Amino acid sequence: MLRKADKQQTIFSILYNKIPDNHVLKLINSAVNFSFVNELLKKSYCENFGRPAKEPEMMVKLCILQYLYSLSNVKVIEEGNINLAYMWFLGINPEEELPEASLLTKFRTQRLKDISLDEIIKEVVRQCVEKGIINEKSISIDVTHTEANTIKKVPKRIMKHLAKKIFKEIEKENPKLL
Repeated sequence: MLRKADKQQTIFSILYNKIPDNHVLKLINSAVNFSFVNELLKKSYCENFGRPAKEPEMMVKLCILQYLYSLSNVKVIEEGNINLAYMWFLGINPEEELPEASLLTKFRTQRLKDISLDEIIKEVVRQCVEKGIINEKSISIDVTHTEANTIKKVPKRIMKHLAKKIFKEIEKENPKLL
C-alpha cells in the first residue's frame, strides 16, 4: 500500500543546517524534482490493501546514494542511518530509521520490474537539460578500454584468413579471373 506521509520536520531537523549548501546531495536535490518517481511507480503498489510501503522516491534516492558512493545495500542503510547529508537527501528526520537492506533488493526486483530504470534516468536527464545543467547539444561517448579478442584463433577466423590469402594469390596470378 502506497501511503502519503507528511514531511513534518522535528526539532532534531535543525541539525541539517550543518550541511553546506554546496554539498553534492544538496546540489542534486535542488536540480532534480524526484516526485515523478511516486507517480511513475504508482501501478506497482496497491492503494488500499497491505501494510504501508516505503516511499518509492526514497528508495530511488537510496539507489542513487549506492551509485554515487559505491555502497552495498547494507552499507547504504548503515550510512543513511548516521550521515546527516544522506538523511536530508532521503527526506527523513534524524531520529527515523531506514528500512532493512533486503528491502532495496525487493524494490529493484519487484517494484522496478515493469518500469525500466532508463525511464527514471531519462526524466532526471530531461530535468537537468531543462535547468541548463546538461547541454542538450552535446554528445557523450563511452571510451572504455576493453581487451579485444583478436588474437584467439577460432575456426571461423582461420577460415577467413585463409580465404583472404587464397584470393590475393589468385588475383596475383590471374587478375581477370576475379
